Amino acid sequence: MGLANALEKEHEGAARENPAGGPSVTSSLEHLISGSQGVITKRVDLALLEAQEMMSRFIERAAMAGVAILLAAGTWFAAAGALVLVLAPNGDLVLRLGVFALINAAGTFGLIRIVQRHDVPIAVAQPDGAIESPASEASQPGPRN
Repeated sequence: MGLANALEKEHEGAARENPAGGPSVTSSLEHLISGSQGVITKRVDLALLEAQEMMSRFIERAAMAGVAILLAAGTWFAAAGALVLVLAPNGDLVLRLGVFALINAAGTFGLIRIVQRHDVPIAVAQPDGAIESPASEASQPGPRN
């Protein structure tokens, strides 16, 4: 009954404002503006919530990538150290460091060859802020130097 009474009182107030029986233009506009403000507020809140969720996922993934990189580096150094001890068990420090450097150079060379074999384009930042990749340069017509 409370809702019916409230609606009836609102209708009586509108009838007093507008003797024709309908709501006045002013009250209709006020109603429209308050409803629009509510919709806008909800949309802004939703956008903020989505941005916060996206940022949280980005930070979580960045942290996981950082941990993965640290673990991969630790694994590489442990494996390279073990290989040095296998190749030069009785060598002095200089020989062991030299073998370690050669193992790291071989790993770097291997990774470079993998990247070249897969033909992965490397993006280059230009001074004007544009990012260009070799693939986009090749697709553009024009003379090449």
